[in-house]
Amino acid sequence: MQYVLILPEILLAGLGLVLLGMDLFAKSKRSLAVAGVIGTLATLVAVLANFGVAPAEIWSGTIRVDDFAQYFKVIFLVILGLVFLFSHEYLEKRDVRMGEFYILVTFATLGAFLMVSSLELITIYLGLELMTIASYILAGMLRQDARSSEASIKFFLMGALTSGVILYGLSLLLGLSGSTHLVAIAEALATSPNTALITAAGVFIIAGLGFKIAAVPFHMWAPDTYEGAPTPVSAFLITASEAAGFAVLLRILLVGLAPALAQWKMVLAVIAFVTMTFGNVTAIVQTRTKRMLAYSAIAQAGYILVGVAVATPQSVTAMLFYMLAYAFMTVGAFAVVIMLSNHIPSEEIEDFKGLAQRAPGYALAMTLLLLSLIGIPPTGGFFGKLALYRSAVEGGMVWLALAMVINSAISVPYYFNVIRNMYLAEEAPAMELSARTGLKLALGIAVAATLLLGVFPEPLVGFLRTIQVMP
Repeated sequence: MQYVLILPEILLAGLGLVLLGMDLFAKSKRSLAVAGVIGTLATLVAVLANFGVAPAEIWSGTIRVDDFAQYFKVIFLVILGLVFLFSHEYLEKRDVRMGEFYILVTFATLGAFLMVSSLELITIYLGLELMTIASYILAGMLRQDARSSEASIKFFLMGALTSGVILYGLSLLLGLSGSTHLVAIAEALATSPNTALITAAGVFIIAGLGFKIAAVPFHMWAPDTYEGAPTPVSAFLITASEAAGFAVLLRILLVGLAPALAQWKMVLAVIAFVTMTFGNVTAIVQTRTKRMLAYSAIAQAGYILVGVAVATPQSVTAMLFYMLAYAFMTVGAFAVVIMLSNHIPSEEIEDFKGLAQRAPGYALAMTLLLLSLIGIPPTGGFFGKLALYRSAVEGGMVWLALAMVINSAISVPYYFNVIRNMYLAEEAPAMELSARTGLKLALGIAVAATLLLGVFPEPLVGFLRTIQVMP
């Protein structure tokens, strides 16, 4: 077997074990973050080396190496690297066990790797559980904060329920096809007369994965969990966990359930519409920054679901582009929230008052990232939304494209509220605002990538057009 094909997984697992050893013996916990960044970069190099390699399956299809999986691994590693960069000061100020945090977030990322690296149901489920169980613990790591414990408990209870729902849907696919491999499942379903059971399997799978991507009406856990969890964990869950959920949703719907895709497209389109509308409308009335970003994440999930619902090569390309842009702009916004919360622990939107006078660089960065979330040019968010809009029109879902435009307009007030506080509200009491080099570097990378994806989108789009979800 060519072990080079699974070198990224080996390196990431090795990084987790190295961090475990360092946590026991290292005197400075900052060295764990440094090791994490180095290990993440090494893993990223291994992933990039696998791009363009002929698709291959090893261990009887347990692991699949193709550009689709490699692209999502890049997204996960970008998020992991940025989390390593900006988390140290936040964790130090709140007496969070840094070693455990870094180890758990690494193994959660490994779970995401397994989720996207397979067409085999058992491996997908094992990766899902590895990521989810690590996330339960991460959400409750603020031991002195009752909201963090509440976030972890709610996340665990809802996650345990939805894991059972997903498992039941997968078991139906196994019963219908006699296989756990998505290609074999598709071949069996194409000639199966049991349309009712196929529909039931799809319902359970969409419901379970809808929880992972925080789509309405499966979003109930998300606002409380994102608000109560440590802010670096919220950033990780909102981006990496959702990206993994979307990757698996694409694989299962476009490969395993491809024979029945036509009957799911309208269901997914309605879920996308309801999700983006509910997220945007509810975010308007929020007063706490993390809760506002939580509902913003629900709305963004609705936009990305448009790509799944349209289910054309163009919509998948647009969806893949937008997920990378979304990762950068969301993690960057959370970096600013972390910087501010290190000095003002209330995490209210009002805390942004006068930020343009106190820390103009951070205010400008936050403004650019929020404009990207709205979809204002020349940012990655604008081009991603435009590509999703065009794919919906070309795919015959004009009403869904119009819903995207209207919802982008609805989102302006709550994003602009933060910008207004930074630039137009009365200046807050003078306070020195500073951040360590890691956070500054993470924020700079996020802002630069957001602008580059908006100004020069074509190189990435050209590459994404070559990526195939189907084997």
